[in-house]
Amino acid sequence: MAEKVKGNKITLTEKQINELKTAFETGNFAHLANRLQEAFSSLENINLNVAVIGESGVDRATFINTFRDLYEDDEGAAPTGKVDASKTPVAYPHPKYPNVILWDLLNLGNPDFHAKNYTEWLNVAYYDFFLIIASQHFSSFHAKLAHYIKNAGKDYYFVRTKVDADLESARQSNPSSFDEIVTLQKIREDCMQDLQAEKVKSPEIFLISNILLSKYDFYLLGETLGKNLDLQKSHSFLLATPNISHRILEKKKNVMIEHLWLVAVVACGIQTEAIPNISVVCDVDLLVRTMQGYCISFGLEEDSLRRTAEHVEQPFEQLKALIRSPLAPAITKAQVVELLIQAASKAPKLPKQLVPMATVGLSFAVVYSMLKTFVEDVAADAHRVLVKVFMSHKGTSESEATISKALENQGLS
Repeated sequence: MAEKVKGNKITLTEKQINELKTAFETGNFAHLANRLQEAFSSLENINLNVAVIGESGVDRATFINTFRDLYEDDEGAAPTGKVDASKTPVAYPHPKYPNVILWDLLNLGNPDFHAKNYTEWLNVAYYDFFLIIASQHFSSFHAKLAHYIKNAGKDYYFVRTKVDADLESARQSNPSSFDEIVTLQKIREDCMQDLQAEKVKSPEIFLISNILLSKYDFYLLGETLGKNLDLQKSHSFLLATPNISHRILEKKKNVMIEHLWLVAVVACGIQTEAIPNISVVCDVDLLVRTMQGYCISFGLEEDSLRRTAEHVEQPFEQLKALIRSPLAPAITKAQVVELLIQAASKAPKLPKQLVPMATVGLSFAVVYSMLKTFVEDVAADAHRVLVKVFMSHKGTSESEATISKALENQGLS
């Protein structure tokens, strides 16, 4: 159960309270500092290797670039201008989380490709899961590959790309009777029939557009991976995932909030400095780094925001005007001290078991409350930007449009 703030009262789990009480009484924060480092490691430094397999090098490259929020002419982008004939897997690290790596595997359409040798060449054990990509139909070899991966104890997911092009083609062919939901269901059923004919039982198929990951099934792919990966790798994948849905933003926020109590207690127990005008001592540098990391994950930095503005063809200043919190580079020690003073003025209340630890307990309460408010504020900023992005695209899916409207009604637009 995650900790909560009710009004100005901090509510923690019983286990968290006992751990904090022990640390406050003994002054020994080393154990919790190690716990925090492990938590940070699970969110930022766990290696995650994602294998991307498909027939067209262009389709794979576009997916890899879009997931990493890169254009084809950006440094480090996978080349899309030609089909790569390489026989060696190519690693494409995430620009913000370099330990999350998408691997472009051997092109199935390579003239030198031989199906019987492929699985021998494929080092299945190295990868955490496999994305099997097709832009039209899944073939018998896609199915054989899935069987091989499953027998090796790894997960795979079928990803059908270019559904936006299929929908547009269907719309032009039958403008009067076109129905997007019916067309998408027909594409999904065709894919399932192809795979079931090759004895793939209950295949998981995700329909996506490499151009607009915010539409169709990409968020469902993310949620499925979150359930099937272990907790640490699920968190790593989540942080690296583009901010393309309100569900993803909320999941990111919840992961951050789960670790706030650890950040707060370590910040108040190690390498502390006194904050002027309030009875709080804490490690401001740690708070600066942590809060900058939150902003980066939510895309609240100038480079990310400029890229989003370019993508949706909106003026950068219009998107920036939606942001009420400081962007990542603007989070300085002075900014954090100001936020701590604001939090202290609201007199956050500790659980009664921690009240006797007045000095360090007060510092913890102020830091925790400041961080909780900050995470909620930057998440709300990210939601506002996402609403603007959705509004810029015609044909947004009904479910996401509904969420966008709800957020507008809550004053987040």
